[in-house]
Amino acid sequence: MPESPRQDPQHDSHSASGEKLSARRAGLLQVAKTLFFGLLMIGKKATWEKGGDGARMTPGQIVAGAVIGGVLLVAALLALVRAALWLATR
Repeated sequence: MPESPRQDPQHDSHSASGEKLSARRAGLLQVAKTLFFGLLMIGKKATWEKGGDGARMTPGQIVAGAVIGGVLLVAALLALVRAALWLATR
């Protein structure tokens, strides 16, 4: 019985054009950018496909980025509320 291309280990490491895909992990800036644009619901389908920035992120990077992004979002909202209250009471 012939093997399907999905089971071939070499098939998974090459793109459709024959180029070898990078096996590196996403960097800090890539994680921050991807999660920020995900928060704003802006993005491309290619981000999450094989070889895209989102596909290179590890689950730990996603969780850490989401926690840090959530803390920054709450801090920004609190600063906005404090500024609005400060301006209203002047």
